[in-house]
Amino acid sequence: MRKALFRALACLCAAALALALVRWGLEATMPDYPPALGDNPVPEKITGEYLMKAAAESPDTLTIFGSSELKTTEICTHPANFFAGGRCGFQVDLIGRGSCQSLVHAMAIAASGDSLTGKQIVLITAPQSYVPDGIAPDLFMANFSEQQMLSLLADKSLPEESRQYLAARVQQLTCEYNAQYGADLQTHTAAGLMSRAAASENAAMEALLAPYAALSKWLLDTRDLASARRAMAAAPAEKTAASADIDWQAEEAAALAQAEQMVTGNDFYMEDGYYNTYVGRRLAQQKDKDAALSYAQSPEYDDLRCLFDVCAAKQLDVLFVHVPLNGKWSDYTGFSAEKRSEYYENVRQIAAQYENVTLLDLTAYEYEPYFLCDTMHLGWKGWLAVDKAITEFWRAA
Repeated sequence: MRKALFRALACLCAAALALALVRWGLEATMPDYPPALGDNPVPEKITGEYLMKAAAESPDTLTIFGSSELKTTEICTHPANFFAGGRCGFQVDLIGRGSCQSLVHAMAIAASGDSLTGKQIVLITAPQSYVPDGIAPDLFMANFSEQQMLSLLADKSLPEESRQYLAARVQQLTCEYNAQYGADLQTHTAAGLMSRAAASENAAMEALLAPYAALSKWLLDTRDLASARRAMAAAPAEKTAASADIDWQAEEAAALAQAEQMVTGNDFYMEDGYYNTYVGRRLAQQKDKDAALSYAQSPEYDDLRCLFDVCAAKQLDVLFVHVPLNGKWSDYTGFSAEKRSEYYENVRQIAAQYENVTLLDLTAYEYEPYFLCDTMHLGWKGWLAVDKAITEFWRAA
């Protein structure tokens, strides 16, 4: 019995030593963060911590949090193209993909430690986020980070209300996911147990779980280092910067020229590939399909408030981009101007409550040709409007 116990302890010590050596090796040999990686919203930035923090710690980085609109890099005015090579004195760092909504970004910023504190960031809100049920459990779990959850719960400098709100939302969405899919996610993990304790305001349970949380966090940090190293190794070469002396009229002319090449087969000013894939032959079936849709009530509004609360706690200077819907398409599908206006105003009123938030309200452009590239994502003119606002925002600091 003693020999078996000794062998088990010896194996455990050997495993711990091996992991410690791996961690030491990773930390000792991590390369410098390649600025061009900022143009690529790789998943490791969403579910990890190292890459976001490494970029944010550079004084000439502007972090942009968004969702599926960040993938439209074929558009010439997309920030990854417009600001390539540090064109205006800063490098953008894009973070987000489809379904990265307010809750996902709130967790990432809450887990950022001091790396973002006091800095400028850009937040882009997507209209499709404000559906009645809010973020779907499966889409949330696809972007959920145990590492970030443990970091934010351990950060006592965050407002207690924000910590509890985030923990409660994680518990809610996890339970909904498990019930829907017959799964058992986050039931026994440190992140799951700690978020449950925080949501129920059980400080004693949080203290009891602290050693388990610390060990889990160390392992997750080690995995994140390895993932970040691979992402940095695969980063493209830095692009050559265009002139920082911007001729906005010339930029708009170039954007329109590209738009006219990419939009040739529909009256809704949607990019051809998108239109042919998602509308095309099904156009007649789309008529009035959204007549019953409403964005009047959604958990996303409270998630947005939490996001702004976290930003205020981190003393962030926020440029908040309020994206319109495609007015002509929405009229066709029955999502009325009145209902759209109600949603637009809901978001405006929330943003107005925060002194550190500058609202870039683009909702007046919902009928502007080429402002969007599909039903709701920024297009040639839309991105150019954002680029101009970002330039002024950065220079005003």
